[in-house]
Amino acid sequence: MRQTIVHGPAFADLRPLKEATFVEPGRTTFPVHPELPRLLREDKDHPDPAGVLPHTMATLAAYAYAGYEQGADADTVAMMATRLGLERNRCRVFEQRVDALYIASAAYLIQDEDRRIAILCYRGTQPEDIISILTDADVRPETLAVDLDGTDYAVHAGFYRNMRATRYLILQALERAVRGESIDPDEQGTRGPGLEALYITGHSLGAAMAALMAVTLVHEPRYAHIARRLRAVYTFGQPMLGGPDLARACENTVDSNGTHLLRDRLLRYIYDRDVVPALPPRPVGPYAAFGREFHFRRPRRAVDAVFTAAADAAAEAAAFPGDLLTGVNPLRRLRRMGAIPGRAREEGWIERVEPALPYPQMDSLAGLAVVAPLAFFAARLALTRTLPFKYSFDDHGPAHYVNALAPPGVLSEYGDVR
Repeated sequence: MRQTIVHGPAFADLRPLKEATFVEPGRTTFPVHPELPRLLREDKDHPDPAGVLPHTMATLAAYAYAGYEQGADADTVAMMATRLGLERNRCRVFEQRVDALYIASAAYLIQDEDRRIAILCYRGTQPEDIISILTDADVRPETLAVDLDGTDYAVHAGFYRNMRATRYLILQALERAVRGESIDPDEQGTRGPGLEALYITGHSLGAAMAALMAVTLVHEPRYAHIARRLRAVYTFGQPMLGGPDLARACENTVDSNGTHLLRDRLLRYIYDRDVVPALPPRPVGPYAAFGREFHFRRPRRAVDAVFTAAADAAAEAAAFPGDLLTGVNPLRRLRRMGAIPGRAREEGWIERVEPALPYPQMDSLAGLAVVAPLAFFAARLALTRTLPFKYSFDDHGPAHYVNALAPPGVLSEYGDVR
């Protein structure tokens, strides 16, 4: 296990040659979100109407990939937390790697200067790291070791093992935060009332670990004092964790605050045709998502929308013969096909609520092995960029989530202005 602790810079440290002007009329300069500490402390509906919190979480989840030679980079994450609005934060990273067990786990815990806010951010799958990729492929079911209404549930083994690899040290640090202590053990004493608001976030594999940590906190009685501070979980490009029975149990559970946190405050963001939220594919077993779903659709030309709807319908129809083998209800398939043209006409972020259908589990391995890679390469060329592929690896990139979630007036995480 490797740990690193850094102290985030002050605003002035990141703007040594500029005036200390934070907000100009009608546009944001620096920090990117001056109101961020207040919004994080408030216990209001999620996501916030201004879109500050989703953008903040997506940015931290993206920069959790920072590092060298597969090691984490706490300095970069602490710097970005300051740029976003958390000046002089404390950032502690927990890493564990066991290649033979497909463990490549890294989590950043960020604490604000007043010790009232904490953000737990998990790193996702590193594209150049074969062990990290094999973690995603380890789809064997493993029993979830928490008490869910007296029933045992199976979850994705790779995700669960990586979350547990760093869990106990994270919980020890959160205990310090609850008491008003610094997450840096070298800093002594307490400050203020202690932790008031906890957030968990991540992208891809990191999103899966974030969701599993939330499940653990909500369902384990011994962690109730920490779970009471959990305001929301924001995930980006999150794969599914377990079967429909697990999803129902999570959505039905009420936490110690009397909130259906895993149903109402676990927010899953999906960018356009991101392939990962459709995984694992149905041939490895039935999986289902839980929480609230927000789906972003890029603007398309009218002809693209027509071809997109036709391609989606053809793909759904081609999977009909497999329904008898996989147990998919053909009526459900028809309902999904009927919903496709309407989806193609939408643009921007749309929350999927009943009776709209959620992002579906991939029905065959062809989408993962053929369609998504083709879409990735097609996106590199101007002539094929708008071709209607059902899934795309390119849409999984964390930068897409950061850019699509930037609120009006925010050009980038660096506080750029025109």
